[in-house]
This record gives sequence, structure tokens and C-alpha cells, in this order.
Amino acid sequence: MIKPYIYRLLEAILKSNKNYRYMIEIEGHVEVKPTKDLTKCCNLKPNDNYVGVNNLDFSDIHILEYDKDTDISQWNEYYSEEHDDYVKQKHLVHVGALRWTECNTGTEKLYDYLDRNPAQELSKIIDKVSKEFEKELDILNV
Repeated sequence: MIKPYIYRLLEAILKSNKNYRYMIEIEGHVEVKPTKDLTKCCNLKPNDNYVGVNNLDFSDIHILEYDKDTDISQWNEYYSEEHDDYVKQKHLVHVGALRWTECNTGTEKLYDYLDRNPAQELSKIIDKVSKEFEKELDILNV
């Protein structure tokens, strides 16, 4: 079994910076709180059901960098359905996001992303992983 596309993307992103974490949410509902644990991002085993992005038709996957030297003005803020208010995430700085869809069709898709880094590090990782994944799928479909 090949690793799911979202797993590969997050694995490469998290490996690029030891302080990165990801959070999965949609419209204020947090599905996965900030973590480095890739087992929470999606179904990985045949008996997994509705893990991470596989529990949602659409989701935003936020890439956050832990930096203890930041002040409150730099911390990530998002609307929380649970708290019915905006929540600040202490020492977590928003560096980018992936927009994801997986509508029970078996087809998963990155349909947009945001890279706040001027060096475009996330963009480069996404391009590299996407090309590698497409190449592997082409080989399997021969």
C-alpha cells in the first residue's frame, strides 16, 4: 500500500522544520489539534475509519511553527466553534495552509494552498512531493 498523498505532504513539511506542527479544521471545527503525529492526518490502515481528513469532505490543514520567542501579536488566531469565539494559540505562528477535499469518492485532492514564507519553502515541498506522487501513480497505472 502506498502512503496517502496528504501523509506524504505533511511528512515532508514536518521534516523540513523541527518546529512545525499541523492542525486540521474546517469552519471553526477542529478535527486534529496542533500535532506532529502523522497517524492523525488520515486513514492509514485498512481498518481505520474517518481519521483526520477522511472524516471531512473539505478541510483546512494549517501549518504552524512553534516559536517560544514570539509575542501574542504573532500567535495564530482562529474562530473556534467549540468556544464560539476567536482563540489564540500560544507560541504557534501560522506559516501556511493546505486546502483539502476528499468527498467519499476515494479521490483526495489538494485544491489550494497558502505559503506565507517569502522563500516559498512550502510551495517547493508541495511541488516536489506532488511530482513524486504523480510519477509513482503513473508507474502503478502502466
